[in-house]
Amino acid sequence: MTWLLAYLFVSGVLYFFVTHFPLGPVRIVRPSVLDTWTPILPATIPLYLSYLLVMPALVWLGRKSDWLLSAFFAGAIAAIACLVSHLFWPTAIVRPVADSGWLAWLHRIDSPLAAVPSGHVALPVAISVLLAILRERSAWLFAIWSALLMVAVLTTGQHLSYDVACGAAVGVLAGAATAGLLRLRVDLRTTAMILVEWLCIVVTLRVALAAGTWWLYPVAFAIIATRQHALFILYHDAAHYHLSRHRRCNDFLINVAIGVPGTVPIEFYRPLHLAHHRHVGTEQDPERRFLYRNQPWRFRPLDTISLVRQLLGDVLMLNTLRTMRAYRKAGGRFVRPTGPMLAAAITVGVILAIGTVGVLLQKIRSFAEHSGGPNVTPDWDHWTYAWHVGWLGRLFIWPYHINLHLQHHRNPNTAWHALPSEMLAGDRILSSHGLLALLWSGARRRARARTGSRKP
Repeated sequence: MTWLLAYLFVSGVLYFFVTHFPLGPVRIVRPSVLDTWTPILPATIPLYLSYLLVMPALVWLGRKSDWLLSAFFAGAIAAIACLVSHLFWPTAIVRPVADSGWLAWLHRIDSPLAAVPSGHVALPVAISVLLAILRERSAWLFAIWSALLMVAVLTTGQHLSYDVACGAAVGVLAGAATAGLLRLRVDLRTTAMILVEWLCIVVTLRVALAAGTWWLYPVAFAIIATRQHALFILYHDAAHYHLSRHRRCNDFLINVAIGVPGTVPIEFYRPLHLAHHRHVGTEQDPERRFLYRNQPWRFRPLDTISLVRQLLGDVLMLNTLRTMRAYRKAGGRFVRPTGPMLAAAITVGVILAIGTVGVLLQKIRSFAEHSGGPNVTPDWDHWTYAWHVGWLGRLFIWPYHINLHLQHHRNPNTAWHALPSEMLAGDRILSSHGLLALLWSGARRRARARTGSRKP
């Protein structure tokens, strides 16, 4: 139900936006000979509106079936692909005049924009194609529903035959692609979240650049940085082969998603991260050897000056350079730059400020992952923290249950979406409201030490 509500909200907001605020010149789609012969039948309006029931019906029919997640995924990516197309390439049709009646009512509530491809067709086609590949009985229901919707969008004058053909093509591709991911044993939850994060980034960039309003730029700046950070959390999950059971497929997909765009191929990160799991907190821990080399942070609370130095070093990328230098001095393997890596480096250079904010968020999160050892934090006897977080914490610092880092280290074979099930009855958890106080408590300790030294 949560996935359904999230889909309805996101798709509804996007649909309203693309049908009311085109972000470019609108191309008018001309009718074909078939369209001139197609009658307008107001009686098919209820059938046209039945599109709104496709996803709820899917969830109801598949509530006890293994195929529900994959069918939902196929339909969602088909619908969202259509909406993204409308965002970048606005299209519209010239509808028949309707002064009164149900057709006039439909014209008032539904814009002629968002014509090609037809999402009304793409969504049910994607579901029916996937279910047919999986040989599920429900494929017939959604195939018939798809055919009826194809007729309805034409007979209500809401789409033309070209729109329908393009929508059907998107649906077939979405269904076939989902079936391919299933055969490669790809985790569809993680894949869906990768696509959602990129959707946020693409939509944010498109809207900010199209609006050209200066105050939107810092908002876009913050949104993109947080979504880049979230992608790296999913990248961390893929380092443990949770994206796909096929290792080559796992690495290829995550490198395309964020490894190469983020200039950190998974082949470089994985050995260091697995060594971190084996040697957490010791001198062999790569985070101690490389990530915080010559930096103020030593898994201990900082005073004010040291904390400011640490965060400025992250924002200005000085700490990134220190990490790379420490890795090379330790004999780290050189990763030969490839064409995609160089292209990604140029892209990052263009949006350097966004990249540095993303680095800052990652560093703050890494501060919140590990203590300096048992009882360095009062009454906390682990090297690794677990935090209770709210929605703001999940948005900026702890997406995808990375706040349960203690549980992740206890069982790294558990994917991000199953981490809450790793909570034990006796597990303690810190409040996220105490993060700043924890990081900054070195200032209070130093102040108390100074006060004590002045006493006679």
